[in-house]
Amino acid sequence: MKNKKRILAAVLALWVVSGVFAGGGKAKTPVADDDYVIKIGYGIGPGLCSAPFFIAEELGYFKEEGLKWEHVMIDIGQIPLLLTNGTIDVTNNLLDGMIQPIANGLQIKIPLGLHTGCTRILVQKDSPIQKLSDLRGKRIGTTGLASPPNIILQRYLAEEGIRTVEPNSEVEWVVYSGPELTLALKNGQVDAIATGDPPAYAAEKEGWARTIADTSKDGYLKDEYCCVVAVNNDVAKNHPAVLAKVLRAVQKAAQYTAEHPEETARLVAEKQYAAGNVEDNIGFLKAYSYRATVSGVEKGIRRTAEDLKRIGLLDSSVDANELTNNVFIAIPGVPDSL
Repeated sequence: MKNKKRILAAVLALWVVSGVFAGGGKAKTPVADDDYVIKIGYGIGPGLCSAPFFIAEELGYFKEEGLKWEHVMIDIGQIPLLLTNGTIDVTNNLLDGMIQPIANGLQIKIPLGLHTGCTRILVQKDSPIQKLSDLRGKRIGTTGLASPPNIILQRYLAEEGIRTVEPNSEVEWVVYSGPELTLALKNGQVDAIATGDPPAYAAEKEGWARTIADTSKDGYLKDEYCCVVAVNNDVAKNHPAVLAKVLRAVQKAAQYTAEHPEETARLVAEKQYAAGNVEDNIGFLKAYSYRATVSGVEKGIRRTAEDLKRIGLLDSSVDANELTNNVFIAIPGVPDSL
């Protein structure tokens, strides 16, 4: 059964924190699985990372599972807060941007990988830079040092032996707002940027940018999940059977997305779940690997944590295996893959 309330999640987040919405901090009465309405966060934006969630809703996979759910519109920049304060129970997010907050105490669970791909490293079309190793000593634009595309680029550079963390960084980071990032590269203010589609695709399509690394194609990260399912701790602990319904539905939807990119792109456009034209979005969907697995995400968490520790983005005292064991969870009733 669907309870589709399109609410302003940012306002709810403030209510929950202040205690107005949470009943002044009083303990909640336990809810039986049959009565639990799980709150699924939907971040509407330019990308297609959430496509399996959209498809699971629109094609009835949630309904087939007998799920009771609430569709909550969210600001994707507030996902850690919204998950921990109970505004939402489950959503998708970029793995590379979550490892540092988790190491710093963010209490969430990650039970499923969603898809690979979605980040590119761009330079100007006529730039002498041909490969990642050429970025040593260059100016690189970013929306933030802890942003997922930036962390992905730092992982690439670490593989090339290039240091990226002060005081020994061998690149110069220049921070811009999201809308300014591609413009900074186009105007020659920086030598390279890391960004996702559709902005990366659009820059190349306009003829002034060129990709030197693409996580959907290039060896080091092409088989690693960039987007994963993230879950509120209490829901994972107290309602695993409900969560299993969500995850199975998302696995079916991810399989549909992989097998029917044209139909998925048209449906996403029709329902205005993402920006971009249908033809471009078909290309993105074909480039990414939508194969939602359990074991694959466990490997991805551990590998990302190990990389961030090696780079210096995690403290040397962090144990990557312990971090992985704390955040990864295999939910009973969810197959490894379809």
